[in-house]
Amino acid sequence: MKVLFICTANVCRSPLAEGYLKHLLQTSEYGIEVSSAGILAIQDSPAFECVIEVARRFEFDLSDHKARQITTTLARQADRILCMESWQAAKVVELDTGAMAKLTLLGSYFPEGHPLFQIRDPRAFTVPETLRVFSPFIKSSVECLHKEITG
Repeated sequence: MKVLFICTANVCRSPLAEGYLKHLLQTSEYGIEVSSAGILAIQDSPAFECVIEVARRFEFDLSDHKARQITTTLARQADRILCMESWQAAKVVELDTGAMAKLTLLGSYFPEGHPLFQIRDPRAFTVPETLRVFSPFIKSSVECLHKEITG
């Protein structure tokens, strides 16, 4: 199974989701590939420093992350596509109408959320603001996704 997380620039939310799911899967034998991309990514941009620090605090490493742009090929290769916001999901569907069947909002996995729960960017790209987005929203949502895909 190939899981693809999508956000705007692929330097904050989707790398955190990708890195955390990889962290949860590190000792498993499920054969799940996890990646991320952005709708408006600048190719090879690193994750923001605040994102790298938040990941470090939760014991996973994003220091080598390089942003990439979503493409039709990436969308078609993925089995599950999880976007942070509904406008990003609409952009993925513009690239590949077949993606609709495998696309959802990551926030739909948030325990107190609903199917259209949006996970917004931090108000400022600082460690405290990024922590407020990662935990509880991204972290809890990824944990529920992890339970679903690993049975």
